[in-house]
Amino acid sequence: MSEALSQSIVVVGLNAALQKRFVLAPGKNLEPGNVHRAHRCETGVGGKGQDVGVALSCLLSRRAKEASNDDKAVLLAQFLGAGPEGDAVSNALRTKHGLSDALTIRNAAPLRTCTTIVGADEATELVETSGEVTDEEMEALRGKIEEMTKEGGRADCVCIMGSMPPGCEGGTYADLTSRLAGGESLVLIDSVIGLDPLLAALAAIYDENEGTKEGGGGAVLKLNAAELCKLAGVTKPSGETDRVTMEELTASTKGFVSTHASAIGALDYLCITDGKWPGYLVEVPRSASASFRTWQLPAVDLSKEGMLYPIGAGDTVAAGTLAAWQYLHHRTKDQLFGVVPSEVGTKLSERRAQWSEEEDKGGKMATAFAFGLACGSASCLQQENSVFDVDDAVKFFGGMAKPIVQ
Repeated sequence: MSEALSQSIVVVGLNAALQKRFVLAPGKNLEPGNVHRAHRCETGVGGKGQDVGVALSCLLSRRAKEASNDDKAVLLAQFLGAGPEGDAVSNALRTKHGLSDALTIRNAAPLRTCTTIVGADEATELVETSGEVTDEEMEALRGKIEEMTKEGGRADCVCIMGSMPPGCEGGTYADLTSRLAGGESLVLIDSVIGLDPLLAALAAIYDENEGTKEGGGGAVLKLNAAELCKLAGVTKPSGETDRVTMEELTASTKGFVSTHASAIGALDYLCITDGKWPGYLVEVPRSASASFRTWQLPAVDLSKEGMLYPIGAGDTVAAGTLAAWQYLHHRTKDQLFGVVPSEVGTKLSERRAQWSEEEDKGGKMATAFAFGLACGSASCLQQENSVFDVDDAVKFFGGMAKPIVQ
């Protein structure tokens, strides 16, 4: 049993949940004000960080058929509340998805429940409030992280996901990232909570390890187009659900860099999703006035796939992107490093070579994000949050056109 964090993906997902699926009778949708009887009820894992862990386990389970898995390949830094809800999530993560509980804290507050009401062609999500995390419980998590970093070094990858439960201070993500990540770490952020101190912490890490970021680690912020416009203070006249325009994207990127002072030193790219529309990889400019590259990545057409289950798809995008990025980052060292199975690694390498002759970070990141988008699309075909068939993801990825540099 390896304790080496230097080969691990650590997912910081502090706000876990028990996911309940209340499935209505065939052909029925939710009608507010009416009584609804369940056709069936299901329970599973919820929470953005936990969704990432589940999605990564889909890749790990395939990889296990060709090589023995390190049980610390994916670690969830999380609080799982006391009681039957926390027990159910803990058991599911360990027994069904094969994920270690080495960085799990069983805190005293009950675990929240998130309920999805699934109708014939629409789903409604009900999200409970979370119980409070005490100072002692947070210190217990810090202690576990410190113990593991002393034994195994800094994490190879860190993924920061979603909101924080009550009791967590605004700088919690910054603090935990400072303890987990080093200059060689790959960091994916899918949260806008505590973003400024987190970016400042990352900039400090790379500043302390001068020279390592260019050839070593790096960081990306994944968010949707509407979130980017909001963070940058850019009005989106076309509406939040309409396709983002290049003018809005350019203005938002420049505005984001201007309003978040540490972004330039902390981030390499923005991974921007836009619902059913194409995604974008945006190079973080070195100043608000500097030029920057933008890659447009094709959207997967799911219009003929029947009933779709999009809850958790965005978290699956984060998981697939980070897994592919980790593989492409290390592929010259060890073809089996990371969590992706060999057929995925082969497809990633082929696409990387086909899409860009230059061995630059941008082409590598565009390939990784494209695979993430394919995984997110594949998860829409499965009822359970963030679960996907690797073959579906490979098929969607293989059918993608080359990303277009704008």
